[in-house]
Amino acid sequence: MSFASAAMAEAAPKQHKELVKTVQLEGQVLLKIIQHCSEALPQLVTGQLLGLDVGQQLEVTDCFAFPAAVADDDAEAESAGANYQLEMMRCLREVNVDNNTVGW
Repeated sequence: MSFASAAMAEAAPKQHKELVKTVQLEGQVLLKIIQHCSEALPQLVTGQLLGLDVGQQLEVTDCFAFPAAVADDDAEAESAGANYQLEMMRCLREVNVDNNTVGW
């Protein structure tokens, strides 16, 4: 399973009776996204959105950027990206940060 398909499977919406009506985005999340994009221009960037699904509201409380791929081999870059994501999620869990994936 590729890194992208694993992320999509993890972030796939669960079967809920209530649909998300609103999204609450913390200010620090927006600032981190802006910083990541501006530092990498003109390249495309990716990252992970973390938060909680509370009733009809999706709360995006944190995020982290994926580093730019530096490996020549796609499989090697994909493996490095997956390892980075798992390590970041483990570290965030240790410091009690919301680490539920809500988007990317």
